[in-house]
Amino acid sequence: MDVFEAIGSRRSIGRVTGEEVSRENLAVILNSAVEAPNHRITEPWRFHVFTGRGRGELARVRAEIARSLAEEEGEEPELIRGRISRERKKAFRAPLVVGVVSKAGRDEVETAENYAACSAAVQNMQLAAHALGLGSIWRTGPTAYHELTRRFLGLENGDAVVAFLYVGRPDMPETRRRRRPVEDFIVRHEG
Repeated sequence: MDVFEAIGSRRSIGRVTGEEVSRENLAVILNSAVEAPNHRITEPWRFHVFTGRGRGELARVRAEIARSLAEEEGEEPELIRGRISRERKKAFRAPLVVGVVSKAGRDEVETAENYAACSAAVQNMQLAAHALGLGSIWRTGPTAYHELTRRFLGLENGDAVVAFLYVGRPDMPETRRRRRPVEDFIVRHEG
């Protein structure tokens, strides 16, 4: 698959089978990430790879955050149990989950550039997964930014979660994506 075909045909895949992603494919995906451009070669990315029972660690943190938020919001106990269950299940929606963290830079500018580089790394990972016949979906949401997640991943001051990338064999039909034409987004500065 050439790069233009991969860019044009890649989609977020929210449903995947339980078939494990091979170590070889994982290596290809992670190696594609570290090829992303990064200003001053800071290599700001860190990858937390969750497979098999290792996803249970992520599930426990998600459940703890759900409980904490529900109690803060004064939810009824039965609703709290349902919320906790839904959050736990999210860690198991794919056989491979990769948490992508951006390390803080030496100043605000480098920190922002590091985050941008990690975003490019995630896109590379999605394109690589797609080229391998795998599906992926990039997720964050409030749980990703919660202090308990930060502690669980060992984030230091200024570090940031960029993505939880869920990867597996697609279990949904291929769809066409609608995008507005590029001309809708261009502001031309011409002489």
